[in-house]
Amino acid sequence: MNQTTNCVIIYIFAFMAIFGFWYAAGYPRFIPEPELRTDQRLQCVSYAPFDKNQSPFDFNKGLIISEKRIDEDLAILSKHFDCIRTYSVSGLEAIPAYAEKYGLKVFLGAWVGADPLLTQKELQKAVELAVNYSSSIKAVVVGNEALLRSEVTGAQLARYIKQVKSALPEISVTYADVWEFWLKHPEVAPVTDFLMIHILPYWEDDPVSINGAMDHIKKIREKMASKFPGKEIIIGETGWPSEGRMRESALPSRENQARFMRGFLALAEKENWQYNLIEAFDQPWKRIKEGAVGGYWGLYDYNRADKNVLSGQVSHFPNWMNLFFQSSFIAILAFFIIRSHPPMNLSGWLQFSLIMTAGAIIIVMQGHQFSVISRNLWEYLWAVIVLIQSFTAYMLILYSVSSGNKPIYASLGDSFSFFRKMSSPTPEILMGILRLAVLASALIASLGLLFDARYRSFNNTGFIIPAIALAWFSRSGENHQKALEKLIAIFLSISAAGVFIHETPLNWQADIWVGICLLLAYPLWQESKDCSLRPLLSCGIIVFAVYAALFVVRHIMMDSSAMALVCSDSPDDFFCLLKSFLGKMMYNQVFGLTSLVLAGLAIWLNKVSLFLIAILASLCSFMFYNVSMGAIAFVIAGLNLVHKKLY
Repeated sequence: MNQTTNCVIIYIFAFMAIFGFWYAAGYPRFIPEPELRTDQRLQCVSYAPFDKNQSPFDFNKGLIISEKRIDEDLAILSKHFDCIRTYSVSGLEAIPAYAEKYGLKVFLGAWVGADPLLTQKELQKAVELAVNYSSSIKAVVVGNEALLRSEVTGAQLARYIKQVKSALPEISVTYADVWEFWLKHPEVAPVTDFLMIHILPYWEDDPVSINGAMDHIKKIREKMASKFPGKEIIIGETGWPSEGRMRESALPSRENQARFMRGFLALAEKENWQYNLIEAFDQPWKRIKEGAVGGYWGLYDYNRADKNVLSGQVSHFPNWMNLFFQSSFIAILAFFIIRSHPPMNLSGWLQFSLIMTAGAIIIVMQGHQFSVISRNLWEYLWAVIVLIQSFTAYMLILYSVSSGNKPIYASLGDSFSFFRKMSSPTPEILMGILRLAVLASALIASLGLLFDARYRSFNNTGFIIPAIALAWFSRSGENHQKALEKLIAIFLSISAAGVFIHETPLNWQADIWVGICLLLAYPLWQESKDCSLRPLLSCGIIVFAVYAALFVVRHIMMDSSAMALVCSDSPDDFFCLLKSFLGKMMYNQVFGLTSLVLAGLAIWLNKVSLFLIAILASLCSFMFYNVSMGAIAFVIAGLNLVHKKLY
């Protein structure tokens, strides 16, 4: 067979394989539905009226929620539910009126936070609404997870509850929090009319898989009933996310969300429980605080389209046909690689076809994930960088297979030096720059997963192809003057160990990431294992000492329950004011921005001392949860520091 015939055959099989993969991935699954009466409405669901680009943080900027939006939303929910639960009254004052219009009862939430003045405004407005719409108010919920966030003490919360109860003697009043915080603060339960507990198997400190979720909920519900005998209990939040990162064995997916909700409704009906599901509509703004997973707990997406959570068949990839066309387009681009090289033998054709097909699917999978998890310009920029690296590595692998030649790359030190000299790049330098970019990106992602893992997604399919390519193209040789290779290998290995320990082997997403890190690290170590890092010892000691000191400061100032207790009673205390100041800096990403500015200044002035200062500033970012910008600053400053001292 000639080259043209071979090409036609492999593309036919490639398109068939790509179609088969996406068809299987997107094929709707049947999930058993709970046996309910045809006319039976469900009990209650959490409701927030925010659209895709809105959030409660925008109220301070003048956001006004459209009453038309509330009207349309409650018209949808009234078809399936008897009541809704809200979390705040600020800017949402119109909700009780429209709930009354549609015959919906309301668990009216009043937000309780660390600021007592704002809390009082919430409580006063909640009381006013409860008086005006008493026929539709099922209960007033004073605070949501305020104890979990350590924003108030149990005694302080109890006073707020008593205040509202005295103003509303005819309406039930309670508080809502994760079940274990009712046990940690037993002084709260006696002042409430009933307990509203949250049971979210995905978010447990020891996450529960979908297979064990119903047993877990039943066990916790029974435990709470035994701890608070005679007290009415309502499950105030329970649900499962449809998208996001895996936590140990708990995997978010559309299928698992439907399995959870349908299983829970059947269990609640059997046990005669009172409940509130979380939540009505996907809330993209929650991704700011909780990562991608926070925005995907809804029964409907943010466009108010039904996700078939409660009934009907469920697809992991409802847009699978579009993904098939995207993968096919990437495979077609590989044709230009074939045209420029001599004919291949049968083994070469098979290898080319398999790599072309698998790579086209993997790249589109990562692109789909980025479309789900990206929420701002910086995250879209990260997506573009990772996808460009993956696509470039994909084309280089196909080039290597079709030509029989492996690309040669310069050392990381030589590649780094190119940016200082800016001479004409050779093919080896260009390959070295690609390798440097991939490794720097992997380091940034690894640091994020190491210091802020809870809310970060694994970009596995974005790094699989570059990791395989760099391992395949690696060559052993002299390993002197390869300090960058050795240091990156060490950091990738340490971060891989940290992720593996933190996530446990149950998290197969984490296991894949660990494998990618080690695949990137191993050839680097082989190239550089005899290289000495002794000149960096003093810098390493300084970095470790500062990190340890910052860890202690954060624990005392931000994480200590004793400090929270002191500040609830004496907010004007010096250390409490300092804690508040650090919190505001953390919230406004000041630590991260500062570390980035210092890293840029250090590159401009090219001074070792400034690189070290930028690294220390990035450690502050890690400690105070500005990890994204801190990781970028740490990698940029760290690579420059090593290059400056050792090359």
